Amino acid sequence: MELKPNLKFYVLNWDHNQNKVVRFNIFNNIHVYEETIKYVKKYLRNKKTFTYEHLKEEIRKTIQWQEWSRYEYEISVGRPFCDNADELQKIDCYWQAEENIEVITDMAIKAVKQAMKEAKNG
Repeated sequence: MELKPNLKFYVLNWDHNQNKVVRFNIFNNIHVYEETIKYVKKYLRNKKTFTYEHLKEEIRKTIQWQEWSRYEYEISVGRPFCDNADELQKIDCYWQAEENIEVITDMAIKAVKQAMKEAKNG
């Protein structure tokens, strides 16, 4: 049975198909999802050689690799009713997730443990 943890962490992103800002789950990116599961399983197998800090850094690097400075993961933000596009700041999904890596890491550990428990109990 394949392990399918429910990983969710939402950021704001521009949906080019709907032409509007949406809440985007960073784990909808298959690479971020699969790499996170892989690293959490590695951490759970051997916490002495692959520490929590290693895990946190690998998750951070994976999100950065996939969702940093890529057009499909960027939006522009600024003060309300801005008249000048130069006043807007470009942010991406990674920028929004970066300060929350510890929360994301803890959530991923919990979700993978839960999925493993459910798979074991059948």
